[in-house]
Amino acid sequence: MDFALARENMVKSQILPNRVTEPELLEVFFSAAREDFVDKKFKDIAYSDYPIAMGSRRSLTPLQIARLVQAMAVKPGKKILVVGAGTGYEALLLAKLGAEVYALESEEPLATKGKNLTTRSRIHWRVSPLNHGWPDAAPFDGILFCGAIPAIPEAFLEQLTEDGCLATILGNAGDVIMDMIRVDGPKSAGRPLTIFQTVADSLPGFPRSSRFEL
Repeated sequence: MDFALARENMVKSQILPNRVTEPELLEVFFSAAREDFVDKKFKDIAYSDYPIAMGSRRSLTPLQIARLVQAMAVKPGKKILVVGAGTGYEALLLAKLGAEVYALESEEPLATKGKNLTTRSRIHWRVSPLNHGWPDAAPFDGILFCGAIPAIPEAFLEQLTEDGCLATILGNAGDVIMDMIRVDGPKSAGRPLTIFQTVADSLPGFPRSSRFEL
């Protein structure tokens, strides 16, 4: 299979027509080999617009990833936490944008593969439950959730810089429609911004009792 051609087709048919227009972001999608980050039996569908099985859950789609990352407006030198990093594809995209990335994953086999795939990038890895974040590395300029959560724990807002932002898909497991949102840090008095509606697998370990009211 010609993965370079599949990558190009993904960008041109899935990402670019759906309001993802930042040149730097499009370039990192062209250069990041997603087929390396999925199980070998799924390599031929690495650039499809469907979620792919990854450990106990499924990945985000390329379009979901692109919209979340674009919403964060990542700049070189920024410090970004990736929650539910899986095998590190989203973390690699952010590192290619110049960020220093902290990749948090609860499933050790996924994190081990991710570490091996991203050894030359500015990515720090930790295997730990997801719902507490990475407080001893905080504050972060941005926090990206690679899956859906039912609510945003206050602890994550406390791990943002004053002008940082958080991007996630908000919804309960089984919902047919979820909201992709961006939440700005303590310096902003604005309401959460809804990016678009979608659906994704839930990340493990987030209790419904910890709620951020929209």
